[in-house]
Amino acid sequence: MGRSENYNEQTEYDEQGGKRKKNTPAIVILIICILGSVALLIYHNLREKGSYVHEIISTQEVLSQNRYCRYGEGYIKYNTDGAEAYKDGKAIWNVSYDMNKPMVDVCGDYAAFADKGMQTVVITDGIGGNYSFNIPEKIVGISVASQGVTAVWTDSLSKDHIYVYDINGVLLLEIETSIATDGFPLSIDISEDGKKLVTSYMKISDDITSWVTFYNFGSVGQNYAGRVVGSYSFKGEIIPEVRFVNNERVCAFGEKNCILYRMKELPTELAIQEAPRLSGVCSDDESICLAESETDGTTKITVFDTDGKSKKTIVTGMTYSGMCVEGEELIVFNNSSMIIYYLNGNEKYRTPFDGGIRDIYPSGTDRYTVVGGSEVRLLQLEHDESEE
Repeated sequence: MGRSENYNEQTEYDEQGGKRKKNTPAIVILIICILGSVALLIYHNLREKGSYVHEIISTQEVLSQNRYCRYGEGYIKYNTDGAEAYKDGKAIWNVSYDMNKPMVDVCGDYAAFADKGMQTVVITDGIGGNYSFNIPEKIVGISVASQGVTAVWTDSLSKDHIYVYDINGVLLLEIETSIATDGFPLSIDISEDGKKLVTSYMKISDDITSWVTFYNFGSVGQNYAGRVVGSYSFKGEIIPEVRFVNNERVCAFGEKNCILYRMKELPTELAIQEAPRLSGVCSDDESICLAESETDGTTKITVFDTDGKSKKTIVTGMTYSGMCVEGEELIVFNNSSMIIYYLNGNEKYRTPFDGGIRDIYPSGTDRYTVVGGSEVRLLQLEHDESEE
């Protein structure tokens, strides 16, 4: 019969006996990969099942006139006189202004402050550059992009405007709307790259109709009237919030659902997530969470990715007041305690707090900033060695 001349990457034949000889290096590599995967799985299981304790790394007094928002791995404290950013318990920048009703929006290192009902805007780049300019009309809302491009929503009685400025206050674009034709403004958000915008309006005639409208400020948008590249109507529904969850995904949060859009240049509806008893939402650039208050007193939180695919449903017995998702963790809290879940549904940590909880911000690996009634506390979680 002669000898076989068949070869592949994993098998050879002995020239004399025709017996198969296994490729030793390939088997060794395969075994190493399997063992590595098993070890990684065991590590994650042990990590999730391990007990934690927390240490308070830093504290800062909370004053009644101060308000707070998340800023990267830290937070911003702001009031009518100015703002200050903190990371790891230390101030990293500050900005002064004079505002009656300051509001803030953050994207990356940039933070934009506006005086609601007045005409002042102040933008900081997070590295010492502060830029201030005035708007021709009363400000309703503000949204900043990752390079300082800022959309400002204004009200001039019969007509509203959306002005888009660069960081130096140079007007890039003006969009005019009116209550008679477009309805009442509800929400606005600009994309990370500063080239796209989404708005939500509500119009009341015989019935309520909400409109979600998409704008493109780039080369694609210049081929469309008014830069409007898409608009969706929702009869009998209110869409109180629209949000870019990342540069190419937009969520329109209704009263009983969430509509997810893809928008690289033009908007396309990806998915609708129904939530009949919707009571809260949160998102990061990879996950979106919808909370529903169940009739048995529990809260069901549905987690799905930015393509609309469901990842997990987490049920908590906590009567919650807020939640936040970051990476593979979901934080649920109320005035007196917090619970941290992994997105696979396992509980990581829970603890009560004295002094109340207003908000919680993830602040790096196993670190969390807790804004309370009297203190801002930076917590560090550590494995409880007493249980090992």
